[in-house]
Amino acid sequence: RMLLRPCWRVASSATRAASTTTTDAAAAADRKTPEEYQRTLWRPPTSPFVQTPQAWVSTLHSVKDERVSLVDLHPSIFRAPPRVDLLHRNLVWQQVYRNVQMTKQLNKAEMPGGGKKPWPQKKTGRAHVGSVRAPHFIRGGFANGVRGPRTWFYMLPDSIRVQGLCVALSLKLAQSDVHVVDSLSSVPEGADGQYLQEMAEARNWGYSVLFVDAGEESMTGGLLDACDSLPSFNVMPIFGLNCYSIMKYNTIVLSLPAVELLEQRLLNQIHTAGPANKKYRYIDYKNAILEQEDEREDPKFAPYV
Repeated sequence: RMLLRPCWRVASSATRAASTTTTDAAAAADRKTPEEYQRTLWRPPTSPFVQTPQAWVSTLHSVKDERVSLVDLHPSIFRAPPRVDLLHRNLVWQQVYRNVQMTKQLNKAEMPGGGKKPWPQKKTGRAHVGSVRAPHFIRGGFANGVRGPRTWFYMLPDSIRVQGLCVALSLKLAQSDVHVVDSLSSVPEGADGQYLQEMAEARNWGYSVLFVDAGEESMTGGLLDACDSLPSFNVMPIFGLNCYSIMKYNTIVLSLPAVELLEQRLLNQIHTAGPANKKYRYIDYKNAILEQEDEREDPKFAPYV
């Protein structure tokens, strides 16, 4: 989405206060203890020089930042070496593979008209010409024109893509732009764009925020409706997380299930014993993609394949 001027609905103070009170009571009943947020990291580095990064776990049921506990983040993902060259390769790859040049310039044979020889071959003192649609004539065809559609698509190695994602997350965490929340569904049902704007201002999130959850099924509550009215706020499932989106938004808000699933998938890819690059054929995934698209009907946005 393009960063346009945000517009939102302004709710009344009485309605917002009532919804906030109800949400606070429900959140207090479901709140965990700080010990329940602790988790064991899978295959942590054994080097004594590697420190385990930590992040505060906050809640979204109120505008004020309420921290409930501290969680450990895996150093292999959130404390990766700053390989800016790998991050640059990922960003260039994402901007290039979606670029399609649709321009098509007509050559001499495709230009309309010019079928007749304009003048005799000899005895006129002029150059030998067979058609006025030749490239050296005005309104003639192009000799070496652009012949679209043209694409610059190529596949980046999986190891470079995984390492670039770890570098992007590490840089964002070092800049204090990665925040962890217990759940994205704790946003009140009646929340609007003004609610998210006040929350971002109170928590110093910046102008644009990307919310990442474990899956589409867990994206419930008022967060989706509130983000619809704000072009600079977006919600994304974990399988769509990429380097370009991480660097595009000022702040990345990860839910705790999204952090666990993200670490599980990236560590599985890093420590896999098989080949990193899997052979991809569209015919093997065509039926699965088309069947998945039937269940993704959206009343507002057109489907894509």
